[in-house]
Amino acid sequence: TVKDMSTDTAPPYATTTMIAPQAQLTMRASLAPRPCSQTTTNARSQPSRGALQVVGAATKAKKNRDLERLRELASAEETFLVAGFNYKGLTVKDMITFRRALPEGSHIMVAKNTLLRKALEGTAFEPLSECSTGMNAWVFVDENVAPTMKAVKALTKVWNKAGKEVAFTGACMDGQFIAANKIEPLENLPTKIDLITKIAVGIKQVPTKLARGTKGNANKLGYAAKAIAEGKSDLIQA
Repeated sequence: TVKDMSTDTAPPYATTTMIAPQAQLTMRASLAPRPCSQTTTNARSQPSRGALQVVGAATKAKKNRDLERLRELASAEETFLVAGFNYKGLTVKDMITFRRALPEGSHIMVAKNTLLRKALEGTAFEPLSECSTGMNAWVFVDENVAPTMKAVKALTKVWNKAGKEVAFTGACMDGQFIAANKIEPLENLPTKIDLITKIAVGIKQVPTKLARGTKGNANKLGYAAKAIAEGKSDLIQA
C-alpha cells in the first residue's frame, strides 16, 4: 500500500511563503530605534507654536501695563521729581528694602528705558531721557524730595560698601534735567509743609489756611508760596 503524503505534510514552500512575512516584521520591529529618554525630554521641552504665542501676548500685556503705570506716575499732579537709579547688582531682597525705605508719596518702578522715554513724551519730565541708559529703576517723588533723597543716599552707602556700584543716574524737576553729580543739594530742599510753615511764621497766618492755597500742581508750589508771601493771595485776608 502506498501512503499518500500530500495530506499529512505541508508542501516544501509553505514555510518560506507563510512564515517569512511574520519573521520579517519581527526583524524590522527589533531593528527600529527605540526613543531614548533624551529624545523624549527634548521633544517635551520644545514649546509649541501656540505656547510661544501665549508667552508673547503675556509679555506685550505686561509692557502695556508698565507703560500705563509710568504715564500715570509721570502725569500725576503730586509728582514733583523723577529720578533714575542704576540698580545693577541689587538682589530682589535689596529692591524690596529699597521700596520699603522710601517715604510715603514716593514710588519706585523698574521698567525698560524705552518704555520710560515713551511714557515721558510731552511731559515736564521728558528731559530725563538723557540718563535712560543701562539698568535703571525709576523713582517718582512728590514734594517731599529731601526725605527721599536722604533715604536713598543711606541705602546707597550700604550697598556701595558691599561692592555694589549703584547710584543715581540723573533726575528731572520742573522741566530741568539734573545731572547725577548735582543731585546731592536736593537733600536740603524744603518740603511743602516746611515751606508753608516758614511763610506762615513770616506773615503770621495759620498754616492750614496757607495749605489751601497750594493744592495746585506741586511744580507750581514755589510760585504759589511767593504769591502768598507778597500778599497777592486772597488767603491773607481769609
